[in-house]
Amino acid sequence: MRLKDIGEIGFIKRIESGCLVRDKKVIRGIGDDCCVFKASGRMAILLTTDMLVEKIHFLLGSISPYELGRKSLAVNLSDIAAMGGTPREAVISIAIPDTVDLAILDGVYDGMKSMAKEFEVNILGGDTTSSPEHLVINVALVGEAAEDEILYRSGAGEGEVIFLTGPVGSSAAGLDLILKGREIQGWEALIEAHHNPYPHIEAGRIIASTKKANSLIDVSDGVAADLGHICTESGLGAILEERMIPTTETFREYCKRFHEDSNHLSLHVGEDYVLLGTAVAGAANELRAALESEGLEFHQIGQMVAEPGLRFRTRENSLESMETSGWDHFR
Repeated sequence: MRLKDIGEIGFIKRIESGCLVRDKKVIRGIGDDCCVFKASGRMAILLTTDMLVEKIHFLLGSISPYELGRKSLAVNLSDIAAMGGTPREAVISIAIPDTVDLAILDGVYDGMKSMAKEFEVNILGGDTTSSPEHLVINVALVGEAAEDEILYRSGAGEGEVIFLTGPVGSSAAGLDLILKGREIQGWEALIEAHHNPYPHIEAGRIIASTKKANSLIDVSDGVAADLGHICTESGLGAILEERMIPTTETFREYCKRFHEDSNHLSLHVGEDYVLLGTAVAGAANELRAALESEGLEFHQIGQMVAEPGLRFRTRENSLESMETSGWDHFR
């Protein structure tokens, strides 16, 4: 059996048994956007880590070092946002091939420092080593949240509204543009969405502090895959409404111009780093008001249901089964 036979989630399930040898202060281990463990008083510590590997997660020829640095930290910040937390301290490990110029590394760290400054995150150190061929960047980020405000993937309930805190698909379209070698002029917003995502920390804190939502995740692997995680952890299914999926005008124009599948790009590719959550209907209206009062977005896109699996209601009102597919490192 090979990794491609079980995929990333299958591998995680395979290794998680036996990982905890001291579980007294562990609130949440493997299986969410962050692990969570008790601190002093009512506070809990959040810890997340993400690795970016050249030619898997980025192409040095298509992204500036500054943008790469920002994105390296942004994807971790998004995990903290998905738990409703506040980011605090980061450590950076980087493996460097001898073909990478110091100017590139300076740019990467300038980008990291820029993102860290925006969110008041300290970069406290890390590790550097050589790499035989590709640049590898790993960020570990610590955050904090009140224990009773933390949101998990497992809290969704039947009948709850499914929502997003921003449009989806633009990052996927930006990647599509790069991989197909198309002219960038006119589509800069799509490239920006892919290269320089902005983590929804403020939205995550509002969602957590108002206690109006019951589950939350960030859209890294794609709406279908990440909603699939909520469904699995909550023991439910979901129905998505095509007419409600938020996308930008530029994204829609791109799909029309190049005859791309807008549903595939907006739901099955990912790296939008908006937040996806669920809330009971009345609370969802209050949550919308709380977010919009701060200039943030709330988009209702479907409903949680008892029947397992993910389904998709088209604009023509037909209900179709939907694969919970998205980015998988091994498949």
